[in-house]
Amino acid sequence: MRGRVSAKSSYDVGACNKDISAKSQSDIDTINACKKYEGNVLIDGDNGLSGLGSLSLDTLQKIDGDLTVQNMYGLETVSLASLSSVNAFRFLNNTKLYKIAAPSLYDVKDFQVIVNPNLKTLQYKNVTDVDNFQLIDTYVDLLGKFVAAEPKNIEILSNSQLKQLDFSSVKKTSGYINIANNARDANVTFSALTEVAGNVSFGNVGSLDISKLSAVGYDFSLYTNTFKNISVPLEQAKKSITINANNQLVSLQFPELTSIGSSLNIINNTKFRSIDSSTFPQLKTIDAGSFYVGNIDNITFPKLTKIKGVFNVTGSGDLDCSSFKKSFGSKGDVKCNVVRDAEDDEGGSSSKSKGSSGSKNSSKDSSGASRSTTVAAMLSGAAFVVAAYL
Repeated sequence: MRGRVSAKSSYDVGACNKDISAKSQSDIDTINACKKYEGNVLIDGDNGLSGLGSLSLDTLQKIDGDLTVQNMYGLETVSLASLSSVNAFRFLNNTKLYKIAAPSLYDVKDFQVIVNPNLKTLQYKNVTDVDNFQLIDTYVDLLGKFVAAEPKNIEILSNSQLKQLDFSSVKKTSGYINIANNARDANVTFSALTEVAGNVSFGNVGSLDISKLSAVGYDFSLYTNTFKNISVPLEQAKKSITINANNQLVSLQFPELTSIGSSLNIINNTKFRSIDSSTFPQLKTIDAGSFYVGNIDNITFPKLTKIKGVFNVTGSGDLDCSSFKKSFGSKGDVKCNVVRDAEDDEGGSSSKSKGSSGSKNSSKDSSGASRSTTVAAMLSGAAFVVAAYL
């Protein structure tokens, strides 16, 4: 009798106080016997549990460590009814998983739900204090409440049913924000956001509220969005600004921007035809070579004093390259090759260039190479951000 008590006592002391990599249902039962688990919990299908259809850890209230569930190819449902706090909440590459229920969860530092393509229901109480929040490649159509004010990174990618992304609590981030390829015309709100230390990238968005964003520490990108108008109150851009393939965009404004620390790239925005005096009214310096590719009738920078590098303009429209080059004067070099729109050409020729002979080195302006290089560089950068967590 005394031996049995001793064995039970040993179990109580040690079972909830160590890292565990579950290899059987017995291991899962051991974890579920704990209200508080001190250590990392790994449930990996590659360890022999890939056929498990459901996972219930309803006794667990707190994990002082990480919870990782990955490569569980037969797993369909997960229940964490009492879990309120965990360091890392990771669900990675569970191809049949369609429901995660963690209705009490609010305290999590690292939230990663990545490559769970059938995941429809993701239930948690709210997120009050998080460093890293990533939701990538799921079927989730509704996010839980997000109330964190100063997360590090936010990355929401390739969630085809996710229409509403409300991050109105976020005031600043010490890392990056990357939102792209969610539901068609997704609505994205960062209405209180003022500062991002790293990259900012928004793609395939229908409406975007970044009405207080004044500082970005690295690159700022808008690509393949469907909104018609955008005003960005940035005061300084430490690196590049890229506006690419926003085919409904008509009006673009950066009313407070005074300097760009790298390049300005405005590429293939079909309906956007004019950089007028309201587009960059305060911009004084651009610290690298820049590109405009697409339809263009006018380019005006009322206060620009210097561009370090060449401003490359390639496309079609009514922009007169000779006049544009003269307006730049000593501010920087211009390479310009604008082909007059066919419908505006009285002679009927669609290959007539407007003023290209008056532009410096226009005969050697490799517009096709410039465009390909710029777009490839931007897409490579986006791919790098996505790949960073893999």
